Amino acid sequence: MRTTGRITMLVTGLSFSALAAAPGRAGDRHLPAAVARAVAENRPGAEIAKLEIEDKGGLTLYDIEFKAGRFTIVAIVWGPGQFSAAHAHHTWCGYAVYDHPLEEQLFHFDPAQSQAALLRTEARGPGYSCFAQAGLDQIHRLGNSGREPAISIHAYGVERECIATHVNRVVDVAP
Repeated sequence: MRTTGRITMLVTGLSFSALAAAPGRAGDRHLPAAVARAVAENRPGAEIAKLEIEDKGGLTLYDIEFKAGRFTIVAIVWGPGQFSAAHAHHTWCGYAVYDHPLEEQLFHFDPAQSQAALLRTEARGPGYSCFAQAGLDQIHRLGNSGREPAISIHAYGVERECIATHVNRVVDVAP
């Protein structure tokens, strides 16, 4: 994932590194307040419009909607062994590791085969953050290969109502 452009300033301006500097425990109910503080420090006047905490399929999703409505921040608690599918993005996005390391697999898309091929696997520790534009240039799979739950915080360039349909672009992976 690359870091470029004005949207990077928005995403990295959310003080993800400040959140990671004092990690809580995975599943920490204080996480939404930490995200709100980070946003408030960098986006004065930003107010939380809605907060929902949902346990879904072993993941704890913190859905924090800000009144600005221009982006959505989601915190995910990854259980041991949980991974996303390999995917690109329909919109810009950024994420930061908050508590316990995650593993990220990075892929290259082969248009002739209409599949992604694994390039490398990277460990991402607390404090790591990155940004990606929409498109097939930055395909990844993120998850927790550790023994403890891990937390990551994601910012997406869509309204909350579009998180399930307008963010991830799942791709086939070559065997």
